[in-house]
Amino acid sequence: MILIVGVTVFSLVVSYTISKKNNEEAKQVTVDISNRIDAILVEDEKKAARMATELTSNPLRIENLYRYFQLDYQQYLSYTLDISQDYNMYIYLPKEIEHMYYLDESIQSVAISLNEFKEVYSSTLANKQGIKLEEFPKDTGVMIPKLLNNPDTSKYIGTFYLSLSVEEFNKAVTNNSQQTESETFIFSNTNRLIYSRKTKEKGSPLESELVQQMNDHSKIQPSKLKESYFMTQLKTKEGYQIYTFVPKKSVFLKSAKSFLWLFLFSLIIDSILLLTLFKLFGKYVRQVEDILLSINEITKGKIENRIEVNHKQAEMKQISIGINQMLDSIQNYLKDIYELEIKQKDADMRALQSQINPHFLYNTLEYIRMSAVSEGADELAEVVYNFAALLRNNISQEKTVTLENELKFCEKYVYLYQMRYPDSIAYSFSIEESIKSLPIPKFAIQPLIENYFQHGIDYLKMENAIGVKAYRENEEIVIKISDNGLGMSEIQYGAINEALAFNHEVKVNSVGIHNVNTRLRLYYGSSYHMKYSSTENGGTTIVIRFKDKEEQT
Repeated sequence: MILIVGVTVFSLVVSYTISKKNNEEAKQVTVDISNRIDAILVEDEKKAARMATELTSNPLRIENLYRYFQLDYQQYLSYTLDISQDYNMYIYLPKEIEHMYYLDESIQSVAISLNEFKEVYSSTLANKQGIKLEEFPKDTGVMIPKLLNNPDTSKYIGTFYLSLSVEEFNKAVTNNSQQTESETFIFSNTNRLIYSRKTKEKGSPLESELVQQMNDHSKIQPSKLKESYFMTQLKTKEGYQIYTFVPKKSVFLKSAKSFLWLFLFSLIIDSILLLTLFKLFGKYVRQVEDILLSINEITKGKIENRIEVNHKQAEMKQISIGINQMLDSIQNYLKDIYELEIKQKDADMRALQSQINPHFLYNTLEYIRMSAVSEGADELAEVVYNFAALLRNNISQEKTVTLENELKFCEKYVYLYQMRYPDSIAYSFSIEESIKSLPIPKFAIQPLIENYFQHGIDYLKMENAIGVKAYRENEEIVIKISDNGLGMSEIQYGAINEALAFNHEVKVNSVGIHNVNTRLRLYYGSSYHMKYSSTENGGTTIVIRFKDKEEQT
């Protein structure tokens, strides 16, 4: 049920999010279209201004304009030929206008009117050289007027009209609509509608309403329009007014369509979940009833009964198996107790045997040592003695020893290695007199020395050496273990020191480094530190520092 509610709430949240997103997109569409139209108008304004300026760039061109309107065709043609001979410059207005079409394919028509003449010059794509008309021609595109000024007197002499293709404006509207219904309008600085575009071909009273408002008030009243439309109003530097609208109704219908699909999806998912839940719970109910029936039989004394597991599924099967295993354990309880009693007697016997065996082993080793002495094999006797001492130390149950005894034990350990390789290994042990009786956890040093013989020694060379020094430095006890073995890389030293600092497992070949670090840290507390570093001539140096527990107290 919670899952069904969750799916339904999720659908509602997604629907709200989509509706909000659609509204934001609609607002952004109006902004994007208006900004793009503004950019196009700015470029077209520059284009029209450049053409108008070129037509009146010097007195000769201005006179040529006036002559075109004053003279008939033959007289104007004769005039242009005379000018070309006198000034070595051929200026023929129809040809210059025609040349504009070839330079810019977006031009639809060109018109020129002078203040002193009623006639208007009109050029179109069908008649690029143009003719003089009695009245102003009908617009064929987006018309941009530019004043014609005499550059010498700055006097306004007429108007240049450049009509451009609406394709670029249509493309801007279409590309920025993002499949959103929109309407775009451009009004000139004289409040005349020069462009309108709807992305969907539907009848709309909006255009006539805007034209009526511009005629009545010379501006648009946005207050009422914003009730039904998302709109953006933009006014260019040249006085053009750009209006872009997106109907709120179309955005609502778009959101409602998404909501409908989500609702249907939610309905289908909820139906599937309900059917699945009814089916699953039906199986669970039947399995639970069977388990309860079997348990009731067992409580009546039929302890040999077991729950049938072949027809159980998932958790019910695991529960049934668990109950059966528990019943098996109960049934075998008495047998287990009897077997435990027998095992306890066997353990007592082995404990007694473990007390007898070490004594027998010590006596045997002592006999071997004495035999070696009597035969004059003093070196063999010394080896047997040290081995017996190591064995006796390993078996003893004490948890702490004195620092002196720990180092003696380590020295015997190294001595036995030296006996195996007499010409390859040298060692030295020293301890300051004042710290010989210092208590230390048993086997705190030996694993570190064992690491040297396991991983650090180079058996191919003859001058292997290891040294152990214990001394007091200021308020700290220092134990320094140095060797000239194979050593490690600086990266490995860094990894070991980091693991030791945070008491993590040391991920290198080692015997008991983590164990030693943990025991010493627990014993000496925060005063304890261990650090690995490289020896000057190769090998490894281990420095252990801590404060005496009695002094700390």
